[in-house]
Amino acid sequence: MNRFARAAAFLMLSFGAVEQAVAGQLDALQGAWITGGTNCADTFKKVDGTIEFKDRGSSLTTGLIIRGNKIMGPMATCSVERIREEKEYFSAYMSCVDAVMFSDMSVSFQPIDATKFKRFVSDFPEVFVTYSKCEL
Repeated sequence: MNRFARAAAFLMLSFGAVEQAVAGQLDALQGAWITGGTNCADTFKKVDGTIEFKDRGSSLTTGLIIRGNKIMGPMATCSVERIREEKEYFSAYMSCVDAVMFSDMSVSFQPIDATKFKRFVSDFPEVFVTYSKCEL
């Protein structure tokens, strides 16, 4: 195997390892989630076994769907690129895109139990949103 082929194989294997590490951290958060004051049945529907937003463009939709390394909200879809573990939470560096633009951001997640987690910006952990898991 020539030097180029070895380098390409190494990069592909490394990328796969990063994807697995990212997915591993997000395993506990896979599924559909809502904030307080909203209802799972009003926010999500199941189509052919896959959870989707009922009306993703609605200004009243506050849910999230986490599938693999993708986090889908009402207005944008983000791909988690990297994760940094902290003591009680982890921070995710994400590339996000909506209908008009794209941006990168960092958000932190603190699992509370199997049915709840907090989302916050790591610099301000006292300002958070709590999500509850939907069972559809």
